[in-house]
Amino acid sequence: MVMNSFFVDTVLNNRLGQPVSLSVCHLQFQGRDYVMVAAPTQHASSFVGKNAEPFAFQLRERFELDARRFELVEVRETADGLHLYRWRFEWVGNSPLSARSEEIVSPVLRAALLDVIEPAPAAIA
Repeated sequence: MVMNSFFVDTVLNNRLGQPVSLSVCHLQFQGRDYVMVAAPTQHASSFVGKNAEPFAFQLRERFELDARRFELVEVRETADGLHLYRWRFEWVGNSPLSARSEEIVSPVLRAALLDVIEPAPAAIA
């Protein structure tokens, strides 16, 4: 997957406290703060899922975001193409709990997020 310049390599700690590198992009859309993450391809598809709570905590702190507006979106590339998964949490104070994901199927939101990942060639020029 070719990430554009909006994505920045970022080091976070996984659930075991080990440093891991992710590509991260923060954008605001329709009153929400979307933080998109893409794991390196050598990691299993469950990599973000196993670390969703610690990643959400660290990213919300790093970007100084309000938990009520925070959306963690995993960008996952498969043989079928790009898939976007929204991770939802129950927030207790500043701690995200009970992570669960769902694929983003809304055409408007999906198009807006994919435009960040794969901008149209005319927009790049």
